[in-house]
Amino acid sequence: MLYKNGLVVTPDFTLREADVRVSKGIIAEILPPGAVSDGEGETDLKGNILAPGFIEMHIHGCAGTDFSSDPDTAGCLETMSRYLASRGVAAFAPAAMTMDFAALRGLMERYRAVSVNPLCGAALAGIYLEGPFLSAARCAAQPPEYIIPPDIGRLRELQKCSGGNIRVVCVAPEAEGATEFIRQAAEICRVSAAHTAADYDVGVKAIEAGVSCATHLYNAMNDPTRRQPGIAGALLESGCFCELICDGVHIHPAIIRLTYRIIGAERLCIVSDAMAAAGLGNGSFSLGTRRVTVRGSRAQLSDGSLAGSVTDVRAGFLQAVGFGIPPLDALRAATLNPARALGIDGTLGTIEAGKSARVQVLDREIFINASR
Repeated sequence: MLYKNGLVVTPDFTLREADVRVSKGIIAEILPPGAVSDGEGETDLKGNILAPGFIEMHIHGCAGTDFSSDPDTAGCLETMSRYLASRGVAAFAPAAMTMDFAALRGLMERYRAVSVNPLCGAALAGIYLEGPFLSAARCAAQPPEYIIPPDIGRLRELQKCSGGNIRVVCVAPEAEGATEFIRQAAEICRVSAAHTAADYDVGVKAIEAGVSCATHLYNAMNDPTRRQPGIAGALLESGCFCELICDGVHIHPAIIRLTYRIIGAERLCIVSDAMAAAGLGNGSFSLGTRRVTVRGSRAQLSDGSLAGSVTDVRAGFLQAVGFGIPPLDALRAATLNPARALGIDGTLGTIEAGKSARVQVLDREIFINASR
């Protein structure tokens, strides 16, 4: 396949005129404009943008299915894969909720069985283990009855059950034993601070121990103030990746803009944190063991707490641009940055020879209108 007559997103997230040759699912060459076909098919970009596919690094479900509660894990992941591919997603990391440990172990085993064969749409990028090592004080939609203290033995057990597929484990850094857990867990997978009531000092120690990411920054953690910056303050001034749910519900657009100005384009990760209702309408849905009611763009528990989102990373990217984030920086936050946060940027996240050809075409008007 030869992609012609368009603008290509470069690895440093600028635009240039180029043609791109793809062979057997791999980007073979980046060529000057006007490349001649060698007999393969051609796609005329008509002046639009050839971009890397989005990476969904934190998503619980979509299109009516939920990774944690659907007993048919194979069918669930296939449904998610097909829907996300239709939204320009190259790869996704399904997020596991806090649940009974035996059930969590079973979920890891089922994922392992599915992961040995490719899906029909977006590729699997590993597991995002959101629970169970969290804070009951900041559990939000995570069932508090299944939260347990950080336990490296249990993480190793889950990793073994998953076939080594856990990419991210979440932890509340203030939990007893969390610092040593983080040190050891960072040798197994990436560690993210999540569902936490930690203060600034505890946050700093956690980052020094090996935390490299903030799970849905600001949500399910203490709000920073001028005298108590909290763990959010520690994460903002660190080198950690910071997830933001850009659905216009979880975080005010001004805070999204302010966060971008603080951390820059290289650390921002646009995530959906989507649940089963994403891609559907109003109704009642599952999020792990919890029931969630969706009305419009808001998904909530019976007590009014937010319970994931009903958006996806493509919509989050477009919202971020609408909120004032420069389009190429927002694109980076939805592609390369999450790929780096997951450790899969060797194959995904940019358009470069030798990488996966899971690319997408974006309307150039998105970029032109935002610059006016």
